Amino acid sequence: MSGDPYEEELVYLTLDDALEIYAAIFSLSVERAADHLRSREALEGALGRPASYAHYQQADLALQAAVLAHGIAETQPFVDGNKRSALIAMLTFLELNAHELSATDAELAAWIIGFSSGTTPEQLADQLQPRIEPMP
Repeated sequence: MSGDPYEEELVYLTLDDALEIYAAIFSLSVERAADHLRSREALEGALGRPASYAHYQQADLALQAAVLAHGIAETQPFVDGNKRSALIAMLTFLELNAHELSATDAELAAWIIGFSSGTTPEQLADQLQPRIEPMP
């Protein structure tokens, strides 16, 4: 045990959660969302990254949220909407863990699009850290 308070207390997104997010974005059923999955393995890998980072790198909440978003945005597990899915998954992960992100829609979009130009999860985490707040 690393002693990291996030390692055992956080709630992590599941494959079903990710499919529900995708379904909500595109107004589809979860079954239809699964039909839009290009690589189940890529999605499962992306969903597993936050817990892995928590365990092996003692990642804080910001870095765990960033690696989740990066994993989905960069592995492109869906046929369309990967960056949108990455953003909503990141926000959902924070919300499930009683935190919210104080940012404008333009900032959120720029952060996710930044992955395409080489932004690393660590760089995104540095931007997220001061903007993550416990939910009231």
